[in-house]
Amino acid sequence: MKILLLGGGGFIGRPLRQRLERDGHQVSSPSRRQLDLRQPRADWRQWLEGVDTVVNAAGQLLDRPAGALEAVHHLGPLQLASMAYQADVRRWVQLSALGADPQAATPFLAGKGRGDAALLASGLEARIARPSLIYGPQGASSRLLLQLARLPLWLLPDGGNQRIQPLALDDAVEGLARLALADDAPEGVIEFVGAEALTLADYLRQLRRLQGLNAPAYILNLPPQASRTLAALAERWPSSLISRDTLEMLNHGSCGDPSALGALLQRAPLASSQFREAP
Repeated sequence: MKILLLGGGGFIGRPLRQRLERDGHQVSSPSRRQLDLRQPRADWRQWLEGVDTVVNAAGQLLDRPAGALEAVHHLGPLQLASMAYQADVRRWVQLSALGADPQAATPFLAGKGRGDAALLASGLEARIARPSLIYGPQGASSRLLLQLARLPLWLLPDGGNQRIQPLALDDAVEGLARLALADDAPEGVIEFVGAEALTLADYLRQLRRLQGLNAPAYILNLPPQASRTLAALAERWPSSLISRDTLEMLNHGSCGDPSALGALLQRAPLASSQFREAP
């Protein structure tokens, strides 16, 4: 197959490209400079010539500059999908996010939700993966949590009682590859989650043990107002993963049903207790 992969240099896109090319598929992966979803251009059509499937693994977490999330997650993909439909591209695989909803409280999930809805109405064979937190030591969020897990004291909003369902990077990559390649893979939305849900605090305990630290850490419960204040301060740093929006998403929880992903993988996805790789 000939595949156009957006975000091919990212945490998920890079191993996905390697997986697709290993099976002999022709993958083109323009850089952001070559195809920037924030700046629609007519010459995007050149990337769609002869393409069978578009896989969109591009995205960003924070709305910087203002309006970027709506452009990257909704308006840009909608424009490219319209061109893809006109170019007779058959299939579009979208990396979205668990909780994506046009009416979501955060710009990230709302933009993802609007983008998903637009793709489902585009006329393309749309397959939308909505992952929970993805674990891979090279991922920015995983590195942050691994660093936090090593500390003797954890300052956690609500004591770390938020529910999450982490997914192994290898399972995410294999699931996306099958959505891109398999004719019998399901269309529509599929939840990409690990085999079991747990609290953030319990996940940190697993990551702590994964790094060979068996002594327990102490948890300091941050009340809501203190959590929001610290998040507001943290988001002033340009590269920060912590913001009021990410705090809102954490408090909302990120859990789903692993059965559809299990059917796609033809095995159960890993549970976080089965993660073995750490720096």
